[in-house]
Formats: sequence, C-alpha cells, structure tokens
Amino acid sequence: MFTFKKNIICYIILTLFLAVPNAFASHTYKTSIVEKIMPSVVEVHAEKDMNSNQFNQPDQKRRGGFKFRQKPNGDRGDRNNAPDHLGSGFVISEDGLVITNAHVVSNCFKDCKRITVVFYNDVSEEATLINYDEDSDIALLQILSNKKFPYLKWGNKPELGEEVIAIGSPMGQSFTVTFGNVSSLNRFIPTTLPYVPFIQTDASINPGNSGGPLLNSHGDIIGMNTLMITGSRQRGSGSVGIGFAIDGRYVQKTVEQLAELPRGSKIQRPYLGIMYRPTKKEDMEDFKYGYGAYIKDVVKNSPAFGILKKDDIILTVDGEWVKWRLIATVVKMKKVGDVVKLEILRDGMKIPIEITLGKK
Repeated sequence: MFTFKKNIICYIILTLFLAVPNAFASHTYKTSIVEKIMPSVVEVHAEKDMNSNQFNQPDQKRRGGFKFRQKPNGDRGDRNNAPDHLGSGFVISEDGLVITNAHVVSNCFKDCKRITVVFYNDVSEEATLINYDEDSDIALLQILSNKKFPYLKWGNKPELGEEVIAIGSPMGQSFTVTFGNVSSLNRFIPTTLPYVPFIQTDASINPGNSGGPLLNSHGDIIGMNTLMITGSRQRGSGSVGIGFAIDGRYVQKTVEQLAELPRGSKIQRPYLGIMYRPTKKEDMEDFKYGYGAYIKDVVKNSPAFGILKKDDIILTVDGEWVKWRLIATVVKMKKVGDVVKLEILRDGMKIPIEITLGKK
C-alpha cells in the first residue's frame, strides 16, 4: 500500500513538471534580467543602394565604390561605401527609437537601400536613419511601425568594479550575452575625439557588438559598446578583455540633441575657449589629485574672453568638483547658449563666475 501511494505521488510530481516546461527558466537573478532586457536589443543591418549614380560612373570618377576590398584598412570613406554593414543596437522608447553606433550605419548616410532591425524573436522591422553624429559615433534610428516596443531605461552613473552585461552580435553570432565588470571610468581613446568619455570593461566585446548596450546588473543602460583594444594591429582580431563603451550619460545627451535636429544637421558643440592643464600641488593649498584646471591661455573673442584670465584655476563646474580631463566633456554635453557656472581661484580668492557658451 505504501509503495502504491509513493508511486502515485511521484507520478503527480512528474506530470506537473512536464506540464510546466518553463517553470525553472528564470532560476537565477542574472537569467531573469537577461530575459527582461533581451526583447529590447536588436541586430542592425544597413544596406547601401549600389545602383545609385555614384556607383555607375567610370572608374576614374568613382569616389569609393568597391575599392574598400583592396584596402581593408582604408579610410572612413571606403567603409561608408560598403554594401552591407552589420552591428547591434537597442530600443530606447515605446515608439521604436533605436540607438546604434554611427559607423554601423555609415554606408546609409547617402544612397541607402534599407535599414533593418531584427529582434531576438526573429521579427524584422524596417527603420530609417533620423540623424547621426560621426564625431561621437552615435546614430539614432526610427522603426517604421505603429507597434509598441519594449525598451531599455537609462541607468545611474556606474561605479568602478560594478558588474555589467554586454549584448550584441559579435562575429555574426546573434544576441550573444557576455558578463564582466567596469574596469575603468572616463577613459579617453587617442583615436577618438578628446571629449568623448568611455567606460572600460572586461566583458567580451568583438566586431559586431558595436552599437549594443552595456547594462548594469539591474538591466539599465550605462553605455554603448563601441570599440576594443586587441594588442594586435591586425584588423578583426578578437577581444583580450579590454572593451570600451561610450558613457551612457554622454550618449543620452547626444541622442536628445539629435532628436531635435533636422536629418543631416550637425550638432553644434559649444566651447569655452580656454587652454588649460591639470593643477599641481604648488598651484593651490586644497590640492586634489586630478581635479581642478589651471588656465594657460584664453582664446581671443571666445565666450571666456574678458571673463577668465591666464593663471585662473577652475575649481568646480556647475557646483561640482570635476576632474580636469572631464571639463571639456561637461561643456560639450551642453548646448550653445547654455550658461555654465564656474568657481575659480584667482589671486587666492574663490570667485563664482557664469559664462554663456558659444560656438566655434
């Protein structure tokens, strides 16, 4: 009798297990976060119209064409004329706004045949290029559909050592998930503009990850995966644990400006008009390593001309101590006409100053 009851209980448990195959699908915190964010990540396919007049001219008149095949390390123009680009991206609004790297869709700046975004469930949607900022390597797309889409949210400023998630399509391997940590903050890469800040991560990033999201452990955006350092000059070499994502706060500010501009209009980045260096111990008593900027010169007729002086020391920007290398970043994230509030040290006195940012 006991054996019969035991068999009945085992049969019931087995039946329930088979009836609910996904009961244990999200059995860890990480897998549940990945399950939540994956529907908002896309693979981006950009196709150039190779039948345009640009590609039907005699060879001596071509400006690119298929020359990129003979010049794998060619300039940006060669890459912009490639027939097909593949990268990653992510949705940031319910109505289908998508962010990716500008270099992922650079072949569609002109003579674009089609941009397609593919979701994790294999559903494809056509998209259009709203605008782009090549200087920052950021592009904004719009899905051409009236559907409502799941989207990612912006996260807070990341911390050194924080766990991160990278999602993209490296080497054509669609929707690959890798995990790692924030290795460093506010990195500046010599091959990029000096005011674009990067997050360094040891999460594996390879060609095809470009434009995909770097997320914190809550599934919020903290950056956009953009490039890697391989330790080899050979193009296409794999990751060795040094990947870089454009800082999410910078991406967000840039996208907000791109959304406001007509297509093709470039962002007018503001500037102060100063040349400066990091402070030294002998410059001030309250010395903080890496903070403060010693003004070496002020550009004539610039926004700072007649307000700031040589030998002034910038202590804070908008009420906060800022590392000297980030002063340009903070300024470039603003708009022309915005007012920046500085506290400077001049002749041993702290002086508050306001300057209206201008354009070059």
